[in-house]
Amino acid sequence: MYQDYTAIAILLLTAIPVLAVAATVFFYVKNNERKTPLVREDFYR
Repeated sequence: MYQDYTAIAILLLTAIPVLAVAATVFFYVKNNERKTPLVREDFYR
């Protein structure tokens, strides 16, 4: 029983920071797309 809790704790301690970094990168890239300068392809939509 003790080993089950340590496995869950280790999994959470590794998964939560990875998910936080992934979410931060995703939102940064998503918000940064709007700030890119206009290129020629933008006018042909």
